[in-house]
Amino acid sequence: MKRLKLENDRLMMRPLEARDSGAILELVVAPEIAANTFVPQPYPPEAADEFIQRGRDSWRDDDAYVFGIIEKASQRFAGCMGIHPVSEHNRAEVGYWLGAPFWGRGLATSALRLLLQFGFETLKLNRVEAGHFDHNPASGRVMEKAGLRLEGLRRQYVMHREQYKDVLWYAILREDYAAQAATERKETAED
Repeated sequence: MKRLKLENDRLMMRPLEARDSGAILELVVAPEIAANTFVPQPYPPEAADEFIQRGRDSWRDDDAYVFGIIEKASQRFAGCMGIHPVSEHNRAEVGYWLGAPFWGRGLATSALRLLLQFGFETLKLNRVEAGHFDHNPASGRVMEKAGLRLEGLRRQYVMHREQYKDVLWYAILREDYAAQAATERKETAED
């Protein structure tokens, strides 16, 4: 698929570029990132370049679409969000991280909404799903604000930092997304 950018009034999402390496290195060393993601810790400098290359290869192979999130107000790299399609089931899983300096601004929710639009309108998916560790309720709030619904708890679902972790699982279906989009269009027309 052609590399593209997604954009709204708050942020731009684009494929990762070599110049993102320094910003990734700066953001992922925070202990909060290690606690809530599978980003390696300690994070070796070459890992950012390898992550960027894997992201670029995934675009080329149509395996996944990993975007860098750029906050428009500051023009700073804020984090990453990717969507990983499973074509035989017409669904995808979303994963993301946002650097701690950008938390609490609604950027993750805004980015997830853009990614859902891409997933349903461009990739023509039927279902998009995502999960978060049970000790990270902020990530669940992001998912709910973007329209995903809690489906349940997957007990000891993953091994993370040598411990089994529970994961709360969320999803949104094409029909949910369409209903949500119709409501937003109606509210915009009434304003």
